[in-house]
Amino acid sequence: MTYVPKFCRIAVVVDDLDAFTRDAAALLGLHFVSPKLDEQFTAFSVAFGEHGLMGIQPHEELPFASQGRLIEVAMDVTSADATTDRLVAGGYQPVVTNFLPAPAANEYLFGRDFHNIPLMVCTAGDNEMQMREQGPFAELELAPLPKVGAVTLVVENMADTARDLERFFDMAFVPCDPMGLGTAGLSGAHRVRLVEGHSPFHAEFHPPLASIDLIYEDVERQRAMLEKSGFSLSERALRSGGHAYYLGSSFHNVPITLYPASADQELRGI
Repeated sequence: MTYVPKFCRIAVVVDDLDAFTRDAAALLGLHFVSPKLDEQFTAFSVAFGEHGLMGIQPHEELPFASQGRLIEVAMDVTSADATTDRLVAGGYQPVVTNFLPAPAANEYLFGRDFHNIPLMVCTAGDNEMQMREQGPFAELELAPLPKVGAVTLVVENMADTARDLERFFDMAFVPCDPMGLGTAGLSGAHRVRLVEGHSPFHAEFHPPLASIDLIYEDVERQRAMLEKSGFSLSERALRSGGHAYYLGSSFHNVPITLYPASADQELRGI
C-alpha cells in the first residue's frame, strides 16, 4: 500500500557523473537513466533511477549546489502545494520551483534554513509520472532491489527537527539504533532517519548527510564484491539479524551504508 508522507529520492553532487554511474552499476548494482526533462539545462547533468538515488554534476556555479554534496531529500506528500503553503506560513520559502509537464504540477525545493536539510516537496506519484514519459518507472516502494531504503541525516537538535517534520509533514518518529553514526537516533515509516551526537565516522559525513542507506537481497555478496575491489567497510550488527556495512565516503565522496533486505523494518523503526 502506498503511504504518504515518504522519502522518494535523494540528490547528491558528484564530480564525474559518467564515472559515478558506471561505478554504481558495476559495484553497487544501481543503474541510471538521464531524465529528458533535464536535458534542457546546460549548467548541470543529471542521472536518476528507480532506486531513488540521483547524481548531479554541475558544470558551473549553481546556488542550489553551493552548500555541500547534498542537494535534496525529496518527500512525497499528499499535495505539494498544500505542504508548501504550510511551510510558507511557518516562515520558510522555496528556493526553486520545478515544473513537471507530465502531471502539470510543481515540486518545491526548500533551502537549508530548515534544520540544515534541503527538502524537496513533491506530490506522490508526480515524479514517477514524469519519468514514465521515457519508459517504465516504479515508485521507490515498488522498485526492485537494490535501492535506497532510507536516508540518515545528522542534525544539531534531533528532537526539534523531528517536531518540525511532524508539524509540517505529518511524519511520525520512533527511537532507533543510530548505527554508530551518532549517539541517538529516530526513524519512521517514511524512511528518514535522524541522528545526533558524536560519531567516530564524522569525517565521512557531508552534513546533514550521514548515509544513504542501500538495501540488498544479498548484502554479504555486495560486501565481498566491494572488499575485493579495495573498499574498506565497517561492520555493525543488526537487531533483526545479520550485519550492515558502512562504506563511508570512499565511493565518489558519497557516504553509503549497505543493509540486508531483512533489516527493512528495522530501518523504519517497525
